[in-house]
Amino acid sequence: MCSPLEQAMAAIVLTFQRYAGISGDKHKLCQAELKELLEKEMASWTPTELRECDYNKLMSVLDTNKDCEVDFIEYVRSLACLCVYCHEYFKDCAPEPPCSQ
Repeated sequence: MCSPLEQAMAAIVLTFQRYAGISGDKHKLCQAELKELLEKEMASWTPTELRECDYNKLMSVLDTNKDCEVDFIEYVRSLACLCVYCHEYFKDCAPEPPCSQ
């Protein structure tokens, strides 16, 4: 039986795999794939009123190597940042940003 952490890691990888490669490279998310992932998998964290230009901005922040796609490392880094900025546990942490984005 897998531990909760192992299950969470598997869910992160499987979710990335489900959306990456629909439009091309199976190891990266293009903007349309990222948008679909956010809308379907993180609906309660993603405002419904996001416009296309908002997704453009998000993509430019997540795409740290500027190849116009989000690879798995960029994806995981963004999930870690979301946890730190949004989870109650981290609210009393030092104000230094935990992520380079």
